[in-house]
Amino acid sequence: MAEPATLPATQLIDHDRINADLEVAFREIRLEHARLGRPVSETRDGKLVWLSPAEVFASYGLDEHGNPPATSPPPSA
Repeated sequence: MAEPATLPATQLIDHDRINADLEVAFREIRLEHARLGRPVSETRDGKLVWLSPAEVFASYGLDEHGNPPATSPPPSA
């Protein structure tokens, strides 16, 4: 009886998809902490730094309250 063909594990795992999903999850975790008013830590040049919620929001292009920046109103006709 022949054994079923199997693919190497590297072909079964979509590393790009995993990395993309982790980036989304990491963003949501950071934003949730900031929304709760908690500082968020990260490393820069091998040193631990703490970011204020406003700094976390700014790193994602959001205003100091975590909202997308206001767009200018459409010109009146």
